[in-house]
Amino acid sequence: MKQSSLISHAALSTAGVLVQGLSRFAFTALIGRFMGPTDLAHVSAWLALALILSLLWPTGAGNAASHFLSGAIARGENPTAALRALEKSFWLSCVVMVALGVPIALIWLGSTVGDTVAVALLIVSYSGYIFTRGIQVGLGRILDTSVWDFVSALVTTLLLVGVLSAGASAFLLWPLIIGYSVFVLRVLITARGGHGELLAWTVPTAQMWPVIRWNSLGLLASNGLIQFSMLFVFAVATPVQAGLYAAAMSLATPASMLSQAISQVLLARFSAWAATDTAAHRKYAAVLGGMSVMLAVVFGVVALFSGLIIQLVFGSEYAGAVTVMQLLLAAVFAFSITLVANAYLLTTNRTSLATMAAIVGLVAGLAVMVGGFVGGVSGPLSGAIAVLVGYAVSLVITVVVSLMPRVGARPLPRDRSTARLG
Repeated sequence: MKQSSLISHAALSTAGVLVQGLSRFAFTALIGRFMGPTDLAHVSAWLALALILSLLWPTGAGNAASHFLSGAIARGENPTAALRALEKSFWLSCVVMVALGVPIALIWLGSTVGDTVAVALLIVSYSGYIFTRGIQVGLGRILDTSVWDFVSALVTTLLLVGVLSAGASAFLLWPLIIGYSVFVLRVLITARGGHGELLAWTVPTAQMWPVIRWNSLGLLASNGLIQFSMLFVFAVATPVQAGLYAAAMSLATPASMLSQAISQVLLARFSAWAATDTAAHRKYAAVLGGMSVMLAVVFGVVALFSGLIIQLVFGSEYAGAVTVMQLLLAAVFAFSITLVANAYLLTTNRTSLATMAAIVGLVAGLAVMVGGFVGGVSGPLSGAIAVLVGYAVSLVITVVVSLMPRVGARPLPRDRSTARLG
């Protein structure tokens, strides 16, 4: 794949994810601005729960879809069999996620029955979005993905305006639910079409499940740490403190959307390189260096103006969140670089190493989180420091491992990799 194509695909994917992320950011920002820290804390806890549960399988399945489907397309194989298997696994995972999420929302988060129903639907719709977006990227439908990201975000925003205008606080989660569902339905309806000219899928679908399991465990350990910190702060701090932490987190995490969008494209590109290019490792090192410099600039600027950003978005009531926001920005920067390295490890069949690095980081983060709070550090500060430590540990281990050449690796023969009928 030409470098210009990689850049254009990354730009399109980034645009789509940024639109979705900004829509979700506007959702939390408006609640924090007009409803106050206490309500923001509750809504953020519900979102954290949905995000954590989505990491149990759907996010890993989406990454696997991007990896295996892009490889199939590159080799001229029909991905329909893999799509069927992946979709079935997703719906089964939804049953498990809802069974876990409902009692947690009712008991731990003190949700009403109506709120719990909305949380359950948010779990399914958000997980579906992450999963089907991986399908789209794997099939190379980057432009279509970005268009429907925009449509989905527009639906969410318009519905949110209507809910706020009507003062219907009981329906605050529904704009997100419906917006994500629009994207999911679009992909599920169209994903299996347009592959008739390709050869039969030759990779056993059973090869996907170990990849998804390891990737899901790694994602839960890495992506889940900051969401765990939100639930931790919600449990140990006052509602106002939890609201300030939620505000800081909502401002720090959107910057990671840039790397999340690009890394999903890189996942597909690294897969193609691994299958056809003997210079894949050298190209990866160059991409990693370039991404590190670019993201350092982005996160540095945001951290520099964090006080002003909090003032503009949430108001003076949230001024106490500045330090926490800066700590979380540093943590999310480390996490973002790790995403790039993880994508390369996945495509070179070293997912277990990325997972182990994430688990070590999670254990370190949780230990700091609990230890800091027991030692007298406030809940929000303990949570932010813990996230930074956990992600920094994972970053160092993952990057070092990814830069080690994989001995014995060989690309697939070019004639098989580029085979097409007609």
